[in-house]
Amino acid sequence: MNKVGVFLLLFLGVAGLYLEQQPQVVAAFPWIVSLIDYLLFIFIVAEAVVSFIRAPFKSGYVKSHLPSIVFLGVYSFFFIVNKLNLFFSPDATSGLNFFFIIIRNILLILKMYGRIRKFTGYLNSIASKPAQTVVLSFFIVILVGTLLLLLPFMSSSGHIRLIDALFTATSAVCVTGLAVVDTAVHYTIWGKIIIMLLIQIGGLGIMLLSSFMVMVLRRSVSLKDRSVLSFMLDEKDIVSIRNSVKRIIILTFSIEAAGAALLFPVFLSTEMHPLNAFFYSCFHSISAFCNAGFSLYSDSLLSFQGNLPMNLIISILIILGGISFIVIIDTASGLRRVFNGGKAKFSINTKVVLRVSGALILVSMLFIYKLEHETLLFRMGLGRQYLAAFFQAVTLRTAGFNTIDFGTLRNSTLMFMIGIMFIGGASGSTAGGIKVNTLGAVWAYIHSFRRERDEILIFKHQVPQVKIQQAFIVITFAVLSIFIVSFILMLTEEAEPINILFETVSAFATVGLSTGITPFLSLTGKICIICLMFIGRIGPLTLLTASSGREKKSRITYPEATLLIG
Repeated sequence: MNKVGVFLLLFLGVAGLYLEQQPQVVAAFPWIVSLIDYLLFIFIVAEAVVSFIRAPFKSGYVKSHLPSIVFLGVYSFFFIVNKLNLFFSPDATSGLNFFFIIIRNILLILKMYGRIRKFTGYLNSIASKPAQTVVLSFFIVILVGTLLLLLPFMSSSGHIRLIDALFTATSAVCVTGLAVVDTAVHYTIWGKIIIMLLIQIGGLGIMLLSSFMVMVLRRSVSLKDRSVLSFMLDEKDIVSIRNSVKRIIILTFSIEAAGAALLFPVFLSTEMHPLNAFFYSCFHSISAFCNAGFSLYSDSLLSFQGNLPMNLIISILIILGGISFIVIIDTASGLRRVFNGGKAKFSINTKVVLRVSGALILVSMLFIYKLEHETLLFRMGLGRQYLAAFFQAVTLRTAGFNTIDFGTLRNSTLMFMIGIMFIGGASGSTAGGIKVNTLGAVWAYIHSFRRERDEILIFKHQVPQVKIQQAFIVITFAVLSIFIVSFILMLTEEAEPINILFETVSAFATVGLSTGITPFLSLTGKICIICLMFIGRIGPLTLLTASSGREKKSRITYPEATLLIG
């Protein structure tokens, strides 16, 4: 199957799934869904028959493709029986049609995954550019997540619009947390499990997880995969990348397991069934550490506003997920030296992340308390006021949970929060934003410029010029992206400009906080926010690297231009 065939299969599958969620269209044009089903059936069966005919060794082909052949047989059986029953007894096939849709959608996902993996020529062409592989992997996960959420048993009502499923899948994979439907009410337990898995995959990255599974099975990781992992983790030593992947995965699961264990008695104390409490603790622990902000409560964590254990546990998970794996490992190593009687030694990156992050949390807490002390926080006790201000200061670092109603905040508070969200967390973490590392580099450059110093120093260490250039590129790209989407939303949405700006910055920084306008976005607004969440999660540098071409190095020297600045 060539590229055109794969995308034709994808188009037919998505079109069928979309039309199934539109009862008015199906009622008016019932033949459309049937036509798509027949085209899909003919397309898939014909592809299997052609592959079998072209195979030089028939028995070997059957053995190597036995699972696909069995699944195709099951699909064909359900298709034929379903269509015969629809013909002879249209009113008695709802249950059978339900199972047929499930089988068909699973087959589509497997077919798409299998065929995309066989694009050896295309994959080889992008292997030299790991950035393209990263972008493609996120795109595929979002696509698969969308198809899964479209399954009837994923939602309590039995159907969800295609754009809403795409929005939810993108928000989960991009660990944002913005939602156009109420996650707690709209999705069944299966839908919530899929969202939790998408958050986990999005937080770590499909390449990281798949490589870890390969290592668990004691197989070697290819050089191509090592180069992609090296790009993702900013690890120059490709040889030691195996150990880095293991440390990150084990560290992630350990922190999430510890968080779930601590949250379990909190949920259990709300008179929740132990199994539900276990699932809720796992979901919120993963969502917090991955800085996703998805909650199984309609009001996020507003009902836990004065619950000290819940606030502290979620805050710690958010902070750990937002400072990056490298900083966690380096900090743990430094503390271990102190306990052993030695001197703590931290890398420059760790010092910048910890100091800037700590300063931002402290300043944010004080500002939120000051700005809302006489309004939103006025009716709370003093302890609960500081706790609410602290939690919001932490969650602004791209987490997305909230224990206060953001729709009632003052415009000055929202504007301050926009600036904190724009900065975000640390590079290499599950957080978004321009990153505190970028802020540190720009601050060092401004400080050196003021002193008319040629060297750009951070903690008496010189920062390479290329890092300063990257920092300004990230900020410029972020500002342009937010400006363009905000401008479009102000044309298409009926909302206050400050709320629209808050929404766009929240989407780009993958924060997930909202003043309440997300469910009311138009189709254009939802598409814009989806694109912005994807851009924010992938990162400006990765996207620019993935989209750049290969330019041959030239020895030609051009004359300098005289350009007035400022």
